[in-house]
Amino acid sequence: MAGGPDAIIIGAGILGLATAYHILQGNCALNLLILERLKGPGRANTAKSAAAYRDMFSSPVNRHLSRGSIAFYEEVQAQGVPIGLKRLGYLWLLTAAQRERQRQPLNAMARAGVKFAILELPELTRRLPELRPGDISAGIWGRNCGILNPNQLCGYYEREIQSRGGRFEYGREVTGFLRDPSGRIRGVRVGDHEIPAPTVIVATGAWLGQTLARAGLEAPVVPRKRQLFAISAREGPLRRLLETPGFNDYNLLPFTIIPGGAYLRPAPASFILGFANEDQPPGLEDQPVAEEDFFENRIRPQIEPYFPAFQGRAPEYAWAGHYADHLADRTPLVDRLEGAIVVGGDSGSGIMKADSLGRIAAARFFGKDQVELGDGENFQVTALGLRERAVPQEDFVI
Repeated sequence: MAGGPDAIIIGAGILGLATAYHILQGNCALNLLILERLKGPGRANTAKSAAAYRDMFSSPVNRHLSRGSIAFYEEVQAQGVPIGLKRLGYLWLLTAAQRERQRQPLNAMARAGVKFAILELPELTRRLPELRPGDISAGIWGRNCGILNPNQLCGYYEREIQSRGGRFEYGREVTGFLRDPSGRIRGVRVGDHEIPAPTVIVATGAWLGQTLARAGLEAPVVPRKRQLFAISAREGPLRRLLETPGFNDYNLLPFTIIPGGAYLRPAPASFILGFANEDQPPGLEDQPVAEEDFFENRIRPQIEPYFPAFQGRAPEYAWAGHYADHLADRTPLVDRLEGAIVVGGDSGSGIMKADSLGRIAAARFFGKDQVELGDGENFQVTALGLRERAVPQEDFVI
């Protein structure tokens, strides 16, 4: 394409990819440039995520965002594109006190048509014989929930963007911004190189605050380290637990959350264990590393009393990334700041809402008030803005 870019997207994680895809869906004649500091798409926190999805949220806004994305991902896979999507379900194991606290959110979800079932203790232990229930009162079984492969999903978006003329430049870190005489952001600086563009879109995930600081801007998004640990389940009691029948078409255990907040995510012949601890101090690490002490002191003591099959089992490998927490209401933001479009603050649910957020960011780019999400429902674009925000607090949080 001749001339400079019509728009620049900073970041080729899942939010930047979905935004680029939907901008080019709206106008494939645009000269769109995606800049990414790493060597490929989705290689930072997207690749390090648990890569699960659910539509069980107390906030109707979060439900809307996740349902739209889930519908699109299911359509992609139905077209024969492998993205590893498996509707395994989610299973929350709740104490009596937790169940009472979630009574109102669950009632609201039921009225909104969210598909879930309450498994009373006799039914729960019948379905899940490997469980030692202890103080567990019931299970909440979410049906429109599951897992996918983040690398395959990113690969799909990248191919589609390139087929529509979008251009990626990997290994290129934005170090500053250009402004026009009125002070509006109108381009970026990469080292000594300046790239002007009418629109700049910032989609750098946990690095959002750091990126915007280079323009003298702030965003209410806090990075927090998150750690995941993989334990083999090739044989014995852990394999029986992994291959628990009756919850889904794959005869696998659902994505399971225990009362303390730690979770079990099924993976090929293994479990991925994690815990999004609320007391994790804010902070951004360029190369975060999973800590053995965190597993031994924060995850193992939660998991083993309920699932003795994990006793004495050590992780085969582990990794760490970050959440980009929007603490105000745990719901993403999409807005214009001094001419730039900003999308982020997904608070650990980036993949499950990414396609919807990409559509909303693209709608901001095209100046639309409403946008149709992947499930055919319309969404008010300004609802995720910082100034005209119309978002309730999210209370059903892992």
